Amino acid sequence: MLAKEVMKTELVTLKEDTPVKDIAKLMLDHDISGLPVVDAQGYVLGVVSELDLMRKQIKPNEPSVWTMLWGMDPDREKKHRDTIRKYMGRTAEEVMTAPALTVDVSDSLEKVGNMMFNKQIKRVFVTENGKLAGVISRSAFTKLLLEEDEI
Repeated sequence: MLAKEVMKTELVTLKEDTPVKDIAKLMLDHDISGLPVVDAQGYVLGVVSELDLMRKQIKPNEPSVWTMLWGMDPDREKKHRDTIRKYMGRTAEEVMTAPALTVDVSDSLEKVGNMMFNKQIKRVFVTENGKLAGVISRSAFTKLLLEEDEI
């Protein structure tokens, strides 16, 4: 089975300049836990999830005095800067996680499932010729389980 056979095509999307309050309202109104951020041509730039919005409510941990004196390793510093960016962000572009993980419409459902399982993500965006075409969430796999003859 291919990604295009199970993806949902009715999508709610965000533009880079969508305000955070509008994102929260869209998520609640549509009962969606993550939304793709797309540019004017339809290319996926990133994703804003409930976790990204939750970070707006939780003050980032400040580095210890020792860390500031002796320096942070590059990975930890990058993560800290990203956390601060999301905490301070006011638009989709400023709070999104980028890049979003995507698959192609012709990728196998097995590949999609393995990616979601291994990366521990709730959804993956499906692209065609690089542009957003759909989304597959964990619930798609649950629905497929009900359709199987043998479990």
